[in-house]
Parts: sequence; C-alpha cells; structure tokens
Amino acid sequence: MKHSIFSMRQVWSQPPPALFRAIALFCALGAMGCDNSNMDQEDTIVFDNPTPAQLAVMEANTTLRSGFGVPRADGTFSASLPTIFKGGYEDASGNGVAVEIGRDGTDFSAYGGLLPGSDAGILPTLGIASMSGVYQVAEVGKSQGDTRKYGEVVTTSGRITLRADFQFGTLEGDDGTLIVRGSFSDKNLTGAAFFNQKAAALSGLVGQDRAIGVFHGTDDASAFAGGFLVDR
Repeated sequence: MKHSIFSMRQVWSQPPPALFRAIALFCALGAMGCDNSNMDQEDTIVFDNPTPAQLAVMEANTTLRSGFGVPRADGTFSASLPTIFKGGYEDASGNGVAVEIGRDGTDFSAYGGLLPGSDAGILPTLGIASMSGVYQVAEVGKSQGDTRKYGEVVTTSGRITLRADFQFGTLEGDDGTLIVRGSFSDKNLTGAAFFNQKAAALSGLVGQDRAIGVFHGTDDASAFAGGFLVDR
C-alpha cells in the first residue's frame, strides 16, 4: 500500500522564523564608506526586515548551492548550511526521500537524497509500467516580487504519473510544473528534471514496484531540491 507523508508522519517542517543579524559588508562591496561609530545603527542588517539599501546589498552578496547526499537519521545533510527547512516523503516500508534547505546569512543551500535502505524492487528487462505518486520541492534564495521574499522557503507539492520503459531504461513524465526525463540501468536512475522550467540533476532508483527520485538545481535567483515517490 502506498502512503504519503501526510497520512503517515509529518516530515516536512519549518522552524519558527529566526531573527538573523549580521554586520553588512558595505566597505567590501563598495556600497558606502565604513564608520564604526554608526555601525550598530546604520550598518546592521536585520535579515527578516532589511531596508531597501540593505536588501540590495544582500541580493548582490547572495551565494546559492545545491547537491545530492545521504541524509542522517534526523533528515539533515552533512554538507548543508544551518537548517531552516527539512522534509521528505516516506512510505510504510521506509522507502523515500529527504530534502534540507540551509542558510547562513546570505548563503543558501539545498540538498536531497534517498532514505537509507530505500528499495524499488527487482528490475524487469521488458515491459512498461505506469507509476503515480507524490512530489514536493523546496526553494529558497533571492526575492522575486510577490512570489518569494528574500530567504523565504517556498514549497510546491503535487502528484505526477511517470512511465517506466524497462526495455529501453527510461522514466519520463510531467504534470506541467515538474518534468522528469530519466534513464536507468541496474536500478540506478540518472538524468534531468525541470521544475518550473529550471533544470535540475536527477538521481534515484527504479524497479518493478516503484520509482524513487531526488533532484536539485540552482539558477541566478534560487536554490531548490525536491523528491518524488511513485508506484504502480
């Protein structure tokens, strides 16, 4: 039986907003001269409520990274920055994915990976299977108008149907928001995914029972990571 995270246990979670503070590097960025006497008043950035000038400095100084990893028991990744969001999907047999979003000032990270012990079943050599299930993506980064505030984690959830061709080793499908274009050999899934037309690297497992995938990517504005769990 297939289960979504919402019917089993709540894995996706977001800590209460924290008050991030840092001294703006205005001198290094050439935004203005430094005056230590005013540092605590004018040069202190409150990341959750910056002035327009401070936001411009934050945007210019933003770094974004994403990657694959093996999640720890608590769903975090060793390469991630301090956690501001973590989640994933897991079925009744322990198959699933984990995703973590991290932040350190103006630096952001997005990591995803399969839960240890995940299994997709044996891999047939012939036949075609239609697999349906859930996906979720977490994205963070620079501000985008009314869509996303600076540093805000935005999640997108949906259902997707993927077509596995065991003879030719392909796993493909889309729901308009998420596109999967994968290939597999010896159960190992690779290829590409596209989230809102943003390209992402794809990894996972495919078997006769299910497909489990994770993906991640960055562009000039955001870092994102997500995963899907589909079965027959």
